[in-house]
Amino acid sequence: MRRRYEDDGISDDEIEGKRTFDLEEKLSTNKFNANFILFMEGKDFNVEYIQRGGLRDPLIFKNSDGLGIKMPDPDFSVNDVRLYVGSRRMVDVMDVNTQRDIEMSMAQWARYYETPEAEREKLYNVISLEFSHTRLENLVQRPATVDLIDWVDNMWPRHLKESQTESTNAILEMQYPKVQKYCLMSVKGCYTDFHVDFGGTSVWYHIHRGGKIFWLIPPTPQNLELYENWLLSGKQGDIFLGDKVSDCQRIELKQGYTFVIPSGWIHAVYTPMDTLVFGGNFLHSFNIPMQLRIYSIEDRTRVPNKFRYPFYYEMCWYVLERYVYCITSHSHLTKDFQKESLNMGMELSCSEPGNEDEEDDAAGREPRRPVTRRSILTSPVANGANLDYDELSRGCRTLPGLKRTLSMDSSDSSRGSHNGQAWDPNGSSPCKYRKVHLTQFELEGLRCLVDKLESLPLHKKCVPTGIEDEDALIADVKVCRSSSAESHIPLPASVHTQRPGGPWLAGDRPREAQGGNYPCSLSAYACLILYLKP
Repeated sequence: MRRRYEDDGISDDEIEGKRTFDLEEKLSTNKFNANFILFMEGKDFNVEYIQRGGLRDPLIFKNSDGLGIKMPDPDFSVNDVRLYVGSRRMVDVMDVNTQRDIEMSMAQWARYYETPEAEREKLYNVISLEFSHTRLENLVQRPATVDLIDWVDNMWPRHLKESQTESTNAILEMQYPKVQKYCLMSVKGCYTDFHVDFGGTSVWYHIHRGGKIFWLIPPTPQNLELYENWLLSGKQGDIFLGDKVSDCQRIELKQGYTFVIPSGWIHAVYTPMDTLVFGGNFLHSFNIPMQLRIYSIEDRTRVPNKFRYPFYYEMCWYVLERYVYCITSHSHLTKDFQKESLNMGMELSCSEPGNEDEEDDAAGREPRRPVTRRSILTSPVANGANLDYDELSRGCRTLPGLKRTLSMDSSDSSRGSHNGQAWDPNGSSPCKYRKVHLTQFELEGLRCLVDKLESLPLHKKCVPTGIEDEDALIADVKVCRSSSAESHIPLPASVHTQRPGGPWLAGDRPREAQGGNYPCSLSAYACLILYLKP
């Protein structure tokens, strides 16, 4: 299976040769002059910014200062991509004129890309090279703040991501939603029609070489309804969606720019010159309603499973579990998952970080990872695959503090609920030393998550095997949300400038730990963005 990702999203309809509107006119007209994009400095793109605004506006950074990104050398080329992912790596290639998919090896693709423009017989575009778990992964680091809010790194069981060995996006081999790092290689003239990124994901997007031109439409209810009807009409080649909305912005991205596209934004992309882009997708906790709305649009427009965010509802369950754990210190993971968590914690605490990676780097290999050949996930229906679940591996990532609250040999359960009874916020709790509060974005998001998961029929709930009792988890989320909402106070201005005697602040957390071994990046100020009540 492949995940098509052109420019900044997937499921793109590149319709060159089938368009009846004049693309050159859309590139030159002054009509698309709305002003949605904010130009920012990297130092200002932090967790506090997202806490306060919910990441609703498209952002452009003209340089990388303060973003924490890492990119290859400026002269890094498509031929270098070949060297780092392997000449034999097969890539899906789109014939822009016929819309037919073909396969090429990276060696074949590099030869095509390096062919002078005048000698290219056809217009091809690589739209699906997710390069995590290849040597190229080590050369690219996304913005630091994305690490702190991405659900994959903060909610998904750590051991599953670590057990991924397959560098392609074959669903049968996928251990986690593998959508974090893409390499996009587009030749001059490629056009991607209006689309929204899969699952309502947000996007980070860095122009390493070349340039792009975007048309942006905000995700208002009216615009999303227009977009959905436009998709269902089958007339994308006849109608330029930017002409049908009241406000649309065209913007040119130049070499060295980094672009952040929030959840739900509708956009089209043109490639004015041969271009090399690094980017990726992420879900987060500060615009959950929009993420769910886009997923529902994908349902209604029948987007094929292979073009959607993998393991979407499983992720939602893990998000709820991590929130309950953060607030109550009660785990809704199975006992086996908790044991795996403790085992991983001991392994990590006994290891010396960096040594193995240095040896691997010196030998020209990608860092070693634990090997698990089968997925633990439980939703073949949702993900369009018939998975084999016998003898599945178990586990959950660990937190040093987890060791003091989980007692595997004790007769007392560390579960958040007992016999279907919800956790009592007024009862005894291991977290007496602090009260935890959520942002309004998170409170609303948790409500939407619970409503969505409860509304699903049993065969589509996709509860992961690591969750012991989904009903008890839902009950606890409701209690936690109600308790947090009742005691909600405005986010204090000092939340990221004062250092309480406890967890790391987002800005204090070491870079190497930002995607690390802590459920929800449990600085409590990082992913869940919890803060102490004065």
